[in-house]
Order: sequence, then structure tokens, then C-alpha cells
Amino acid sequence: MFDKGFLEQLRQRQAAWTAAHQGSFETEVKKEFVSEAGVVTRRLYTPLDLADQGVDYFEDVGFPGDFPFTRGLSPVGYRAGLWKIAQYSGQSTPEECNALWRDLAAAGLNTVYAAYDLPTQLGYDPDHPMAEGEVGRTGVSLVSLRDWEIAFDGIDLGKTMVSTVCNAPGALVIAMNLLTAQRQGVDLKTLQGSSQNDILKEYTSRGNVIFPPEPSMRLVVDTLAYCSSVAPNFYPITVCSVHQSEFGANHVHEVAFALADGIAYVESAVNRGIDVDVIGPGIMWTTSHDHHAFFHEIAKLRAMRRLWAKIMRGRFKARKPESMMCRLYSSVGGTSLMKEQYLNNIARSALAALAGALAGAQRIDLRTYDEQWGIPTKDAEITNIRCQQIVGYECGVGETVDPLAGSYYVEWLTNEMEGRFAAEIEKVDQMGGTLRAIENGYIKRTMLEDAYKYQLGVETGEIPRVGHNMFRQENDQSRPVRVYRADPSVEQRRIEAVKELRRTRHDREVSRALKGLRAAAAEPATADNNLMPAIIEAVQAYATIGEMCDVLRDVWGEFREPKVF
Repeated sequence: MFDKGFLEQLRQRQAAWTAAHQGSFETEVKKEFVSEAGVVTRRLYTPLDLADQGVDYFEDVGFPGDFPFTRGLSPVGYRAGLWKIAQYSGQSTPEECNALWRDLAAAGLNTVYAAYDLPTQLGYDPDHPMAEGEVGRTGVSLVSLRDWEIAFDGIDLGKTMVSTVCNAPGALVIAMNLLTAQRQGVDLKTLQGSSQNDILKEYTSRGNVIFPPEPSMRLVVDTLAYCSSVAPNFYPITVCSVHQSEFGANHVHEVAFALADGIAYVESAVNRGIDVDVIGPGIMWTTSHDHHAFFHEIAKLRAMRRLWAKIMRGRFKARKPESMMCRLYSSVGGTSLMKEQYLNNIARSALAALAGALAGAQRIDLRTYDEQWGIPTKDAEITNIRCQQIVGYECGVGETVDPLAGSYYVEWLTNEMEGRFAAEIEKVDQMGGTLRAIENGYIKRTMLEDAYKYQLGVETGEIPRVGHNMFRQENDQSRPVRVYRADPSVEQRRIEAVKELRRTRHDREVSRALKGLRAAAAEPATADNNLMPAIIEAVQAYATIGEMCDVLRDVWGEFREPKVF
């Protein structure tokens, strides 16, 4: 990549420059600038750093749209249009969400990113005793196809993408999404959208699990195989690294553990005899892109894209470029925001949007300035949409593809990140893979150690947070003018709605469909025994998430978390 004579000349000149400026170097505020993941940032980067790493332009960087996709998945990037603007949102009831999502769409949102309440995520209907006190508190309660019909009334699913965060019952939610679109007259072959549906990180980072790991994996693989033929433009899984990051994992562990989860899903499918090029194109990734450690975030996503392409081609022998593409749904975590001087969070979100754009994300969503105080308000959601629009339309960030490519620092950091991801994946492989690393507590223990180091850094001031551990205001009384709180009557209204559903549907059809689901779940997982047709039939009969999950609980049992310490 570089001429040997040039490198030698550069080495000599750099040594002379270093010797001439020792006095200036002593004014630096730190002896060492080191990231949370232990990556030391040098004072200066030159072609020597890339040469020392053996970086080869054609093998490691390449052209946009070409393997290994370091510079992005498209040869034209955002010159053909901005990334998809998403916003994580969900307020209590299908009716409230319908109004909210219509307003956000009018503001420029083109991906509804649905946040569910905890009972729905754990497979309980609103009238279940385990749901008491939690219905509609952290997001929307959507437990049946009827709820979906209300929530998306007047919202064209042929034009508005829907993404959902409901992992354990993800297959059920996907069925509701497909059927709602179908009833709107949308051709499923053209339907776009995604489901997080990434159960493995729930066992280590988030905790919203229902079934043991193996049947949970079966559900994920079934959705991948089913959607590949029925809805090929729909992403039935977005493998997530955001929750690892929110749990406390540093940049390296966050991505490495997510990539290890992705490997486990592909291995599970291949071991069932499913062609890797059938399920590969259906995989998307939800990744964090916080504002702090700005260049680390950009390099992290470039390295992740490159390594996934290498894994799919080298390890799984994928042939289609679409199978090797690491599509990035880039999302910010709420822990990067501060409660104090909360309006500063708008600046943090704008920087995060810029990081996602410079990394070449396909979709971006941001956390809101009031999220530290409660469920985001509509005004805060629209402010975030405007942040993305200002970054996209006013900065000119998309006028050239991958504008940071060739930066000695960014390319060095991209290489450094990739090497660290690969080393951590190798460690998980040596344990026997992700499931074993979950069972022996390694992943969770590692992230807890990272979280402790991070918190210590914030408390000592080593990790700066404006308004929190520096530039604090005495007697700071600032808080949002209005904070969203679920109406206390929501729970009772949702209970009445689900009871009304049960009164008005055809009980015989529901019973027959649930019996079919039970029979299919009791049979071993094979390439020919896909659960999705039975789930589709049950959802079509207006069975609820609680009823379907109860059937699967009876067959598979429930997960009990092992002790980590």
C-alpha cells in the first residue's frame, strides 16, 4: 500500500518531529488517552500506523458496495437518499400509539420502532396476575391481531416500515405484522420491516425471556426460514448489541458478543439443513452509536461490517453478497443521556446521529432529551426526528460515500477494533459457543465487570459527563415541562379490551389453532417442521400472545436463570 522508501523517509521525519516538540507534549492534560475498552489513542497517526498493521486497501478497505463492505453496503451511499429515520416509541394503548405514530410520520418518520410494555414482552395478557401494575407502563400493550389493526389503522405498511422490540414472543409479533400488512393489501413479497427477535442477548443483558434457550433458538430460525420465502424483504431478526452496551459492556465486548450471537443463529439454521444463503439476507443488526468516543463508534461499526462479511464468507461459505452484508440499524441507548440539564441531551443526540451517518448506517434512531424522566413525549420524539433531518439535509454528510475512509486514525482504529472483536469471538468459540458462554456466566460476568469500571470512571470524573460530573449547576431545578405518564385507568381498559376480544371471536377456531400449535411445538425442530404456519393460523384466529405463549410454556417449560456469582 505504501512505498518502502516513502515509509522510511516518513519514519525519519516523524522521529525528528517528535524530538523537536517534546516541550509541547508535556502540556498534554493526560499521560495516556485510553478508551473504556482499553484502546490507547496515540498523539498522531500517519501512514506508518497503517503499514505496521499491514493494512491493504483492496483487502481491508475496498470500494463502497463491495466485499468486505468496510466503506458501506451501497456504491452510492446516501447520495441515493438518506438513511431511514426511526424513533423508538410506544404509549400504553393501540389507540394512543396510532395517534402518536401518525403524528411522527407527518414529521418525517419512515420507520415505526415499536416499544412494548413488559407484560407483552414476557408473554402475558393484560388480565394475567403477573401483568398487574405493569400494563402500558413502559410501552404499548399489543397482544392480538385486533390490537395491531387498531394501532396501524390509517398507517400504510406498504410505505411505513415497522420494527418491533419484543424478543421472546418475536415469532408471534412477526406473524401479527405480516397479517396486518396482508389485510391492508400489501404484497408480502415487497413488505419491509424488521423484528428484533434476538433472544440470546436477553439471557445476558436484558432478561425478558420466557422459554429455555434451545426452543427460543428454534423460534428464531423458523422466522428466518419462513420469511425468506414469504416476505424476502422483511428482516425477521435484528441481532442486537445495544442492550449489551446498555448493560455496561464496553465497545469491544458489546459487538463481539453480538457477533457471537449472530454466529449461533446461523449455525443453528445450518445444522438443521437450511442453506446459509436462504437465511443470511434476512439478518439485520441493531447497534449502538453513542456520542461519546465518537471516532471509536464509527470505527466500531466499520469493523463490525467487515468482520461479519468475512465470517459469513469464510466460516459459513455464503455465496450471495446479500448474505454477507451487515445491515446497520443504529440506535442510541438511554444511558448515554443525563438527567441533569436535560436539554443538553439534544446536542448528544445530534452528535450520535452524525456518528451513525459517518458509519454508513441504514437506519438511525435516537433517544430523547426527556427519556431520563419517563416515556418520551411526542415533542421530544419530533425533536429527535429534526436532529436527524438537520444532520442529513443541512450538514452535507452524505455528499460523498464513507467520508472518513483513508483517515489514518479511523482506518487504524477500524483495524484495531476488528482484531479485538475476532479475539473475543475466538474466546467464546473455545468455550463451545454462545450458549455455553451464557450457561457458564462468562458473557454476563464480563459485562458486569465492564459496567463497574464505567461507573467508577464516571464517579471519579475520569469519564467526563457535562452537567453530571463537570460544569454542574448549583440548585439545578431544570426538568421537562411535561413528562409522559400512563393513565392509571389504562390497565383496566386493556383488561376490558382483551375480554371483549375473547367474547367476540370464534372460540372453536381459536381452540383448533392453539391445538395445532401445541402439536407442532411438541415435534422436533427440523427443516420441514417450521412453527410459523401454526403461529400464523393462531394469530389469524385472534389468539392472544398470552394464550399462545401459555401453549408453548406447557410444551417447552420456562427458563430459570443460573447464578453468575
